[in-house]
Amino acid sequence: MKRIFLCSIIPLLVLLSVASAIASDVRIQGDRLTLHADQVPLQSILQRLTDLGIKIRIDPQINPKITASFEDRDIRQGLGSILKPFDHVLIWKSIEGPAGPIPKLAEIQVFKPGKKERIKPLGKRTGFAIARDPKDGSLFVKNEILLGLQPGMTVSEFKALLRHFGGTVMDSYTAVGLYKIRFPEGSDVPSLVDQIARHPKVAKAEPNYAYPIPAPLKQTAASESGPDLSNPATPTGSIPIAVLDTGLDPDFGAEDYVIGSLDALNPEEPLSDSLGHGTQMALIAAGVVKPSGVRSESDSQNPIIPIRVMDDNGFTSNFTIMSSIEFALKHGARVMSLSWGSETRSDFLEAALNDARSKGLIVVASAGNEPTGKPVYPAAFPSVVGVGALAPDGKSWENSNYGDFVTLYAPGFAHLPVGYKGDPGPYAGTSISAAYAANVIADYLSEHPEATTQEVLEALSRR
Repeated sequence: MKRIFLCSIIPLLVLLSVASAIASDVRIQGDRLTLHADQVPLQSILQRLTDLGIKIRIDPQINPKITASFEDRDIRQGLGSILKPFDHVLIWKSIEGPAGPIPKLAEIQVFKPGKKERIKPLGKRTGFAIARDPKDGSLFVKNEILLGLQPGMTVSEFKALLRHFGGTVMDSYTAVGLYKIRFPEGSDVPSLVDQIARHPKVAKAEPNYAYPIPAPLKQTAASESGPDLSNPATPTGSIPIAVLDTGLDPDFGAEDYVIGSLDALNPEEPLSDSLGHGTQMALIAAGVVKPSGVRSESDSQNPIIPIRVMDDNGFTSNFTIMSSIEFALKHGARVMSLSWGSETRSDFLEAALNDARSKGLIVVASAGNEPTGKPVYPAAFPSVVGVGALAPDGKSWENSNYGDFVTLYAPGFAHLPVGYKGDPGPYAGTSISAAYAANVIADYLSEHPEATTQEVLEALSRR
């Protein structure tokens, strides 16, 4: 009996030791830091801070185990106490917003004295933590809300509101006057939204809604061969198309069309595409790949601005989309292609897209691959061109969504040289239709650069 007892308790002690080393509580509120850690590797603690939008650069060889316990300490003093004996630099930025500028810790650099050149980024963001509202089924990013304020709210009043609810400002989107706020792990976001929205100086509060990329719809039979990408052509059009999707794989013939790109999840990383959907849409939007039934010589080949907004699991968020719209506008996009959506309606996203349209951006979005007749957003927003799918025979595709919110229908079948969660070959969906519609709109704008959105749509209806 003793031998069995001893053999059983040794693994238990090991498990308890590992759990103790991993467990930690790391929180920032404003410029105050709370930390509780027992023999936790320093890099694990700093990795938790990346969830708050803080960039970490550290010498990979630096990773001592930290034991510390303090509450609400000045962040400079708190970090200084755990980063000894190493040198460190704290870089701050000012977040502009409706309440006025708010200082935020933007980056931490940790290195051995005189060895700053060894620092490297700590980790890479691969995905959003997604939750589902049990009441309405909407998806949102855990522990985050978007917040708009009434005119006249001061910085001190805003900070008091944040302290009361335990929130920390992560970023802002000045085009529509909102903040992205982070709350402690395990926060009840729907409840927080309801409570904060009651504040007399809060104009609007929403979860940071999330949207999935559509499931792949691969056709079983191929009626045509794939495009020849061995000799990519030079873009003939002049109108840039922003493609907000899963990114771009540079090995499939679209690189010569790229005039700007962004990984919105990891802005310092080169653009890639782990899923394939974004590469498919970029090839169609650029005009490198034509949908089935479209003459190869029709429509132009256009410059593109591929932006990765989807994580490795195929989810994006409202705030990620908004920051990507800002990037697209700064890089001269006149058309934007969104080949995804959901039935969740967001007032903040609608406001951002309205603002983009007021600045001359024509936004195109897929209507969805389920023929429910229910509005799918962003396609159903009035400022967006919602696109349904046509089959190769020119008739409505049986799986295309429909309804008053669908502005036009476009070819929705294509033979693609890159797969989406599968092999290359024939695919179908309103994703293809939206990307192709973006190509056609850019083609028209190349010839009629002063045309309004309404004039473009009227011209397309006559095609």
